[in-house]
Amino acid sequence: MSEMTHETHEEHIHLPENSFWPFVLGGGMFVLLFGMALRDYRMLVVPVGLLILVVGLGGWITSVVREKVPSITPMIAGKMAMWSFLASEVMFFTGLIASFLLLRAEAAPGIDHALVASIPLVSLNTFILLTSSLTVVLAHDAAARNLQGRLKLFLLLTILLGTIFVSLQGYEYSNLYHEGLSWTGNGYGTAFFTLTGTHGLHVIIGIIWCAVVLIRALQGGFNDKSYSGVEIFGLYWHFVDIVWILLFTLVYLMNTSAGLPVK
Repeated sequence: MSEMTHETHEEHIHLPENSFWPFVLGGGMFVLLFGMALRDYRMLVVPVGLLILVVGLGGWITSVVREKVPSITPMIAGKMAMWSFLASEVMFFTGLIASFLLLRAEAAPGIDHALVASIPLVSLNTFILLTSSLTVVLAHDAAARNLQGRLKLFLLLTILLGTIFVSLQGYEYSNLYHEGLSWTGNGYGTAFFTLTGTHGLHVIIGIIWCAVVLIRALQGGFNDKSYSGVEIFGLYWHFVDIVWILLFTLVYLMNTSAGLPVK
């Protein structure tokens, strides 16, 4: 009897087919970051990296949406893969943050004066992103309780809040450019826009991922016994939020322009 039960259980375990899209995504990210590090050919290489990244995301989304399975990955394997990915992301952001702090320390005092005026806007944006973490938690709770309407609502709210965050960050960037802080102006500007822009790119990827999860929810792909796709997405989104709290503290609140007049 136990063998028959074991065999029946195994029939419900889905292993996704081999896919080359993760390699496309990784290649696009590499080309994008490599282009950011260039000086003379940056405007040529960065768009190529973005194009490869978009193609990879589009292919991955298409393959996931077309796959009629209860969840994106098996629970245990998917969570282990996500934790491994997040561990590599910790190292990645550690390098970016260290480079930014080093370049800020070597720059002239008050080089980040333009960021002081941005603190109220960025504080609001931080609150919006933290609120999106709450909606993700509520979406996970709804999935665990098989509350389909609430699951779809909170996923939609997460997409909306993430989109607002990215839009306000773009608005902040336009103000900073007007104040004279640009990507190509000096080493500090390059480090600032690379660090915060890379985080913004992670938010955009999270928004697209959340949209995929929402599509699966609309198709009835989650219930109280199968909701790993929501949980794994939540791990990624909470990591992105935690990184932003660190960036908000180090980049904006701990600026070098304290006591200096804002221009």
